[in-house]
Amino acid sequence: MARILVVDDAFVEREAVARLLTSAGHVAVTAANGRDAWLTLYEGVPDLILLDLMMPQMDGITFLNLLRHSDHWSRVPVIVITGFSEDEQLVGEAKRLGVVDVLSKTNCSVGEILSLVEQTLTQVAKSLLCHPPVRRRRRSMACTA
Repeated sequence: MARILVVDDAFVEREAVARLLTSAGHVAVTAANGRDAWLTLYEGVPDLILLDLMMPQMDGITFLNLLRHSDHWSRVPVIVITGFSEDEQLVGEAKRLGVVDVLSKTNCSVGEILSLVEQTLTQVAKSLLCHPPVRRRRRSMACTA
């Protein structure tokens, strides 16, 4: 069971993807734009983010820039699902920011979305097994004389 953040300003599409993820056994958290998604990150780190690119208040590229430059959330995988998949500049910028893949809202099926989500979560899990997080030692605050 993974915690997945679904970010899309289109209510019907956002809720449909959230229901799909929930029916597959995941916890779906939703946000209507990048600003709301950013605030949602403070409630718990998602295992994956599904992100639209064109949204009011904070678009997907701005959100991705913030995410990738964050100490806490820079490694969270992101899949873009957008109606602007033909916009080479926009998609190129998303890929430069390290998204897993870009899906077209008009040309992808629920099966494709779920398959990519499961594949990405599996890759993340394997990556964590091979490269566990580095634990840093605490330095002693005691003075030595």
